[in-house]
Amino acid sequence: MKSWRLHWPVACLLLILLFVAAVRIRLLATPLERDEGEFAYAGQLMLAGIPPFRWIYNVKMPGIYAAYAAIMAVFGQTITGIHLGLMLVNLAAIALIFSLARRLFDSTAAVVAAATYALLSMGPSVFGFAAHATHFVVLAAVGGLLLLLRAPPQGGLAILFGSGLLLGLAFLMKQPGGAFAVFGFTLLVWSALRRRPAAWLPDGLRVAVFSVGVLAPVLLTAALMAAAGVWEKFWFWTVTYAGVHATLAPWSFGGRRLALFLSSLGWDALLWILAGVGLLCSLAARDRDADRFFLPALLLFSAAAVCPTFHFFGHYFVMLLPALALLAGRAVSAAQQLAGHLHPAVRSAPWICFALCWTGVAWSHRDIFFDLTPREVCDRAYGANNFGVYPELGALLNTHLPPGATLAVLGSEPELLFYAHRRSVTGYVYMYDLVQAQPLAVRMRAEMIAQIEAGRPDCVVFVNQRLSWIPTVAEYSRDMMRWLEPYLDKNYEPMGIVTMQPSTIYWGPASFERAPPDARFISVFHRKMALNR
Repeated sequence: MKSWRLHWPVACLLLILLFVAAVRIRLLATPLERDEGEFAYAGQLMLAGIPPFRWIYNVKMPGIYAAYAAIMAVFGQTITGIHLGLMLVNLAAIALIFSLARRLFDSTAAVVAAATYALLSMGPSVFGFAAHATHFVVLAAVGGLLLLLRAPPQGGLAILFGSGLLLGLAFLMKQPGGAFAVFGFTLLVWSALRRRPAAWLPDGLRVAVFSVGVLAPVLLTAALMAAAGVWEKFWFWTVTYAGVHATLAPWSFGGRRLALFLSSLGWDALLWILAGVGLLCSLAARDRDADRFFLPALLLFSAAAVCPTFHFFGHYFVMLLPALALLAGRAVSAAQQLAGHLHPAVRSAPWICFALCWTGVAWSHRDIFFDLTPREVCDRAYGANNFGVYPELGALLNTHLPPGATLAVLGSEPELLFYAHRRSVTGYVYMYDLVQAQPLAVRMRAEMIAQIEAGRPDCVVFVNQRLSWIPTVAEYSRDMMRWLEPYLDKNYEPMGIVTMQPSTIYWGPASFERAPPDARFISVFHRKMALNR
């Protein structure tokens, strides 16, 4: 009996991990969406020795590119390999949240927190089946915070440096992940200020070592970008333009996105409500450091990580889930402690309530978890984006183009470059930056056109799909078309066309005649006299 009491939490954790693995293994072949395609293409370039920001531009930090490169180096440059990496990242994050909750509270909180995060992080409201950067932020951030809590009150400088290192990596995965590094810094300062008697020199040294750990991977990344000769592009995209990009959407857009996300929660809201109960328990108790500071502050900084651009896309909320999971664990743990003083018949009530809640949420996602095919899951989540057609089109391009051929994709579909295993002649893999109302759009558009004309791509893909271009400024879009149409007429011939409804690929010189373009299509061109037909 004593042995069971010691090991039941670990047994529960293993069951949770097996459940997650079963669901994710079934969905390994889910087609990549745009962000995944960007990360995969950048990782592919890195594995070929091409640094970030040379032939791919975006506002994200390059840590996620390196993570994808590492995953693909181990599991292969495939959809399945990428999602296998996501599965391992997710499983590791669940285990770390379990350990963190156990350290803060007890075994009950640990099991509930792990089960809550496992379910919410796979949910459709946060596009949990996609390998977004936020999953990697969580892994690094939770690992860093767990190390921080394990550092002894005196000394422990190596542990503090390791904690800062992981929290610095959280920033490199996605800039908002830096909120967790600020939280770690704040936690150290708060602990120092409340210590009696004060020990300013040792505490100052601890904070300094932690800060050096945070800065180390950031400075190393900057040095690597400078050594690779891409420092100016790196700084422009991750700092200069990132600041512009963050302010493009009006407040009304953020409000609509937030309302849309909240309406998509469905039964997941039960676990969010449970987390709210946990917050009330924490604020009411205040008998330990976890209640006095850690949980409320973690929730605040996690919310800050979600909110900096006020875009509120679903996958941003993955960074809020660890705090919600810990609060849910706090709620059930508090209820369990209260029930321990009541009649034996009600001692199991907190567990029964949580089990019913968790089962209800899991059952509400049964079609995604157990029934729909990976392609159907992608189509349901992303609808008219038609991401499911790109793996087949990429395979065709890979077959018909010689190994050294280059591409230009006019549309925001970097996943096609990854599938085709071909390099783009331009670093602009998203069209949004070129046609939206932002002060650098004209400059960017001119640079992209110059790169394409100088690069003379063997193949040009034009995506006539609204979601691949919005938000657009009509005049900017007309400028693009005024250049594109004569450029294609002069230099290229039809190679194939993809209709969207239904998704059908027509190939060969006569493909345009066989499938007249509808409202949404993808047209493929090859350079005249450049390839064998």
